[in-house]
Amino acid sequence: MVRFKLGVVGASQLSFPGDKKSAFGHSVEGLKEIAKKWDFDLYVYPETVITEEDALKARVVLEDEKVDFVLLQCTSFAAGLVVSTLARTKGARLGLWAIPEMRAAGIVSFNSLCGIHMYSSIVAHYLSDYEVKTKWFYGDINDPRFLRRLQITVVALRAIKKMQNSNIGLVGGIAPGFNDLYDDERKLIKLFDGMRINRLHEYGELKEMAESIDQARVDKKVAELKVEAAAKNEAIDTQLNAVDPSKKTSRMSLLEVNARYALAYDDFIAKYKYDAVAVSCWPKFQDDYLYSVCSVVGEINDKGTPCGCEGDLTSTVSMLLLSYIADDITMLMDLSAMDENDNSILMWHCGPASKRFCKKNGYKYSLNYSGKDHEGRDLDHAVGTGVVRDMVFDEGAVTIARLTGECDTLMIASGHTQDGSKESYCGSRGWVDGLKLNGEPISALDFFNTLMARGFQHHFPIVYGEFTDELMEVAAWLGLKKVEKVAYQDYLQQ
Repeated sequence: MVRFKLGVVGASQLSFPGDKKSAFGHSVEGLKEIAKKWDFDLYVYPETVITEEDALKARVVLEDEKVDFVLLQCTSFAAGLVVSTLARTKGARLGLWAIPEMRAAGIVSFNSLCGIHMYSSIVAHYLSDYEVKTKWFYGDINDPRFLRRLQITVVALRAIKKMQNSNIGLVGGIAPGFNDLYDDERKLIKLFDGMRINRLHEYGELKEMAESIDQARVDKKVAELKVEAAAKNEAIDTQLNAVDPSKKTSRMSLLEVNARYALAYDDFIAKYKYDAVAVSCWPKFQDDYLYSVCSVVGEINDKGTPCGCEGDLTSTVSMLLLSYIADDITMLMDLSAMDENDNSILMWHCGPASKRFCKKNGYKYSLNYSGKDHEGRDLDHAVGTGVVRDMVFDEGAVTIARLTGECDTLMIASGHTQDGSKESYCGSRGWVDGLKLNGEPISALDFFNTLMARGFQHHFPIVYGEFTDELMEVAAWLGLKKVEKVAYQDYLQQ
């Protein structure tokens, strides 16, 4: 199990008269409670660091403890060589913490704020070749601003650590022609050093698993699926019209194919211990079954394994990051309409969203459009018809984020899904208004123009909640650029 570990160190100078021991002890007791509440591991360095020799000794211990983040408290102004040493702790990022003075006038108690100012400057200038990033903190352990800043850091760094220890599979490659989704896994592995990616699985591996599952297990799954949905299109029980009538699968219903692949992916994910999977959901499914795998993708996401469709590995990695940030289930959508009247965009896809997004009204089993309507008319001649989840998303705050460029940029947006009364297309969908880009309000037109001018990929990982700050922090620690707004103009913008 991947655990985030914070190490706290107190640095002081003997000449300042404040009660440094009590101040640091008060901070430590508060951090212990926070660690329990936020579920991370805490290591407290037991000695006060005063000299360079003290710092060298502390650094060895912190490295042995494998801390992920060193929170260096200037309990009082301390020697500059302390930060020069601790900033080079292997495997750990650095935070600088100042505490309030004991009194507002008279002899200065700690000179703590000045201490972290000097420390940050030493790191920025004297250690410039090391490219060490620092985040400053100020306040008592119970100060709301201090707590919010620290919480953002814990969430962001914990997510990065989980990403570095993740295992991701790609099945079947990118959907044909979707070349904007092309990715180089070396960029992802470099960004999240330690991440494992296997892009060599073929569709045939899942097909073999699906078709070999015991019929009794399949029948049980079909019965469970029928109970799961709020409603269903009766055509999902229709026997497939096979491309090749000699195939065993020609005698299956759409729902049975759905059940077999849902079970196959359960077994596949368990076998390889994947944290996320990207699935090329067409065209091979359609070639064999006249079927699309949308509802299966939704079910994989239901179970907490981010699953991106159309073989979009980078979006799947982005979904995993969002899931670690929010501790929640994600989905992958297209942007399929824009409405300037209420500055909203329609997030839509064929039908692969998790039931997490429609708790209010549930979803209906329906059929993929494929040039035909969702009521299944002309099913005998439909190409690519399969089981989808027809749903309207619940109202609420959402965050949208995806790696882009050469995995050197992070698009961070947020908004609010509407109440569902507005007309929309069949599939998994919801209108999103109150749009923000990098935390700043943006119109629907400017948002779409930004995507077009920047050449952003056509997929959008989404999670419920507002996590812009946490994602901005992830971007800062990893050195990622942001997708900056391009305000709409009538002339060509590149």
